[in-house]
Amino acid sequence: MTVLTWVLLGLLVFILIILIYLAAQFFSLRAQMQRLRRNYKYFMAGADGNSLEMTLSTEIKELREIEKASEAMLQQQELLATMQLRSYQKTGLVRYDAFDETGNKLSFSLTLLDGRNNGVVITSLAGQESSRIYAKEVKLGQTKEALSSEEAESINLAMQTLMPEMAARAQQAVHEDRERRENTEISE
Repeated sequence: MTVLTWVLLGLLVFILIILIYLAAQFFSLRAQMQRLRRNYKYFMAGADGNSLEMTLSTEIKELREIEKASEAMLQQQELLATMQLRSYQKTGLVRYDAFDETGNKLSFSLTLLDGRNNGVVITSLAGQESSRIYAKEVKLGQTKEALSSEEAESINLAMQTLMPEMAARAQQAVHEDRERRENTEISE
């Protein structure tokens, strides 16, 4: 055997090894491709026959409906917080004897305030012969008219109620959420 034969034989073996390697690679890639096709068909057809595109479209519609419902609830919450601040929710009642001849503390001063400390103080002075009722407007916890000590105590009792602070916090939370959503929409 000549050198040329050995070189040709070596070259033939080398080409045969490369062909075997390429064939192995071909079958490996073919198996991977079949798995990808099977997965693609599964996702595009879905387990129940819906395509992935249709499923995503449905999910997006549902998310938009949930967002609309959430916005409606936030508007209702804001309305309720506003209504709560404007409704009478703080009370102060002081009962006393306005006249010496009466007993049982029949006289009283009643204060009704909203969440902003606006409202009215009603005073009833009850005696044996007569009874009188007075009403004084309260704005921001203050009155223009002079107050008796019982009326002042009634106003102070009413202003110590904690509920309006909770309503103010709820209104602030609604306002912050609205700003956050507006900033998110702007950035998108």
